Amino acid sequence: MTVQVLQRLKSADEMPGSFGRGESKELFADDELFYWRRFERYGPIFKSCIKGHKFAYLIGPEANRLVLSEQVDHFSTRLGWQFLEPLLGRGILMQGGAEHRATRKLMFPSMHGRAIANYFDTVQQVVDQLLIEWGQQDTVPLIDSFGQFTTIVASKLFLGTESDAEIQQTSQWFRQLMRGLRGKLKLDIPQTLYGQSQQARRNLLGFVRNKITTRRAQGNLQECRDVLGMLMVATDEQGNHLTESEVTDQALMLLLAGQDNPAMLLSWVLFELSAHPEWRDRLRTELAQVVGDAPLQLSHLNKLPQMSNVLKEAERLYPPVFGMARGVIKDVEFAGYHIPAGWYIDISPMLTHRLPDLYPNPDRFDPDRFAPPREEDKRHPFALIGFGGGPHTCIGLELAKLEMKVFLATLLRQFDWTVTPDRAAIAPVLQPTKVQEHLQAELKRR
Repeated sequence: MTVQVLQRLKSADEMPGSFGRGESKELFADDELFYWRRFERYGPIFKSCIKGHKFAYLIGPEANRLVLSEQVDHFSTRLGWQFLEPLLGRGILMQGGAEHRATRKLMFPSMHGRAIANYFDTVQQVVDQLLIEWGQQDTVPLIDSFGQFTTIVASKLFLGTESDAEIQQTSQWFRQLMRGLRGKLKLDIPQTLYGQSQQARRNLLGFVRNKITTRRAQGNLQECRDVLGMLMVATDEQGNHLTESEVTDQALMLLLAGQDNPAMLLSWVLFELSAHPEWRDRLRTELAQVVGDAPLQLSHLNKLPQMSNVLKEAERLYPPVFGMARGVIKDVEFAGYHIPAGWYIDISPMLTHRLPDLYPNPDRFDPDRFAPPREEDKRHPFALIGFGGGPHTCIGLELAKLEMKVFLATLLRQFDWTVTPDRAAIAPVLQPTKVQEHLQAELKRR
């Protein structure tokens, strides 16, 4: 029976697309446009060959469901992101199957529920200080400034930094670590970018280990109110806990995810609100009704549905990653094709989020698409996947929402702004990664 079924399926090699030698070069040169060109040429399923690996690109909510939920154990996240492993170790992004489920269960309490309440004051303090600095500048480079914001928050919560000097030092090491991604010569010697990044990794791991040792010596672990402290004391029903090595790897992994994603989305939120001042007014009206003149509190944040919809629309238009690669570790079938183990697959939040069947007028900034009665993201459970989905939903999603809402609410109460280049000059934005470095804001105090 299995043989008969396989005979009716097409081989993955028969997918439209190309295994040509120029595929890798075009992907790394053009990023998002690589996806757009092939999607327009071949449709929602196509093949390619990237750095000697056969890839099947599967576009749409059903493909997202297959990879992120229904047959999640047929795919390896680690294989899809293996270029990060020498830099970030065995963080949760590199795990799958039972190992991933066990780690996520131990980490979950540190990133949700009451723990998020513990982080509110830290986030608000960082926002207040950064906006003081913004008010003294003529123009603000958005991606760099939001990167500074998320770096400080991440350093405090994930690495346990306690002083400005520690934040500056760990931030410098992290930048040096990430520069290693550009290093072509994978030699761990001081003369190469890769070697310098490995030294930075050792410095960061040593810093976290020292924090762990100090905290254990102080004997007050149950009083720790940051992520690092909660990871140190995390225990499941069977008494399992994270080893010191696992705690340091997870802290480093969270540092990576906790910096880039909120910084990118906040940059695009300001870009769109600059182009649509009517939405800026709507958010201020909502804040006035919910918060009034009182200090912002954690309890206010869940009472701001219009702000939540603005953030969703930014996630839809500018997802933090435009592709989610996985290694195929068990044969899988999709849309009449048999994709064997040894291949790679890639799903795309970027392309899914611009499908007109899911989101009419997909290039238009329209946060009301998420409000009743439209609720377009509910047309399919995997229609909005900027932060992943299923068991691999970003574990830091609630913290990212907290950071973005606190920053946006505080900014709206203090400043107006104009972002350049403006939307009219670059819409529709099909290459966010190529544009975001140039976004700058001119602020005017209200």
